[in-house]
Amino acid sequence: MQTFLNEITLKTYGWSEERNAQFLRYISFGYIPLRIIREDRGYYYGTDGKTRYLLSRSGAFNNFVDLGVQQTPVVGDWCAVDSYEQGKGLIEGVLSRTTSYHKPLVYEEGYGSKESDTVAANIDSAGIVIDSKYDFNLRRIERFVSLLSADYIKPYLILTKIDLIDNLQELQESIVQRFPDLVVFSIDSLGGDGIEPLLASLKERETFMLLGASGAGKSTLVNRLLGSSLIKTQEVRSADGKGRHTTTSRELHLLPNGALLLDTPGIRGVGMNSSAAEIAESFSDIVELSKSCRFDDCTHTGEPNCAVQHAVESGLLERDRYENYLQLIGEAVSYEQVIQDRKKKDKELGKILYQYRRESLRK
Repeated sequence: MQTFLNEITLKTYGWSEERNAQFLRYISFGYIPLRIIREDRGYYYGTDGKTRYLLSRSGAFNNFVDLGVQQTPVVGDWCAVDSYEQGKGLIEGVLSRTTSYHKPLVYEEGYGSKESDTVAANIDSAGIVIDSKYDFNLRRIERFVSLLSADYIKPYLILTKIDLIDNLQELQESIVQRFPDLVVFSIDSLGGDGIEPLLASLKERETFMLLGASGAGKSTLVNRLLGSSLIKTQEVRSADGKGRHTTTSRELHLLPNGALLLDTPGIRGVGMNSSAAEIAESFSDIVELSKSCRFDDCTHTGEPNCAVQHAVESGLLERDRYENYLQLIGEAVSYEQVIQDRKKKDKELGKILYQYRRESLRK
């Protein structure tokens, strides 16, 4: 039986025995396994670790996507591809994902307006890139940590532009107090300070994703990690450090040390696209306190004998963290309602289409 497990080039991009087993059903069709490394305007670029392919979705695959049998391909996916000529192919299937990263929703007045899309797959860990000079915000970091944790992606924090600040130790202490288990890297991407510890933490064949706002220094960091000026960078305003989007699409890069780096476009806003239960997982201290509340369904906003509120009043729990928790939980509940409403509408639409087809057959 044909196998791809011993293909060294595939393993370079994260191919494993589990994926080899998943792919067995496609071998008889003559398809090849490729990992998507870039998506651009409906077209994809995939690789077997040696050759780069231009890919599009086959008609049959599109039908399966419409029926919900297949998932829409995203960067990081492993796909079954029908290579019809040198360097070109049709996507015929998507292998199961270990993780799925959902794009943060931008909210209007704190509420979501649609279901979140999966925009990257098979991510092992992610670096939250924060501009330490102009954009340091504990609440925003907390949002990113919650989103990544909900998607089962291990979060790291990367503070950039440390050469521009004098209070680095103060920032680091505030982070440790708020996120005692969060690994933090402090980096000057231009000068190179702090790069080596970050590189040493990135493991061969594992995928590390970078997230951050425009102007946070993501592109400069990517170039430093790649050891080249592959990614364009742009100037930021000196007054507030804001910049234009440099990265406009998601792309997977192979680093010199064998790790895989996924660069992503700058994020405008970080809205919650997870359930309340998933958000609560990143607030383990509050969840533990809530076990001592008088009521099992305590909202921690005014009930008697609330252990969480007592902890805030006594100084055991930081008020800002408590308030941010309530806000994120509120957005998560709102998101859950959006999904429920959408499913209800889709079900109603399905009934209408079903009746329409039946009436058409009778004529």
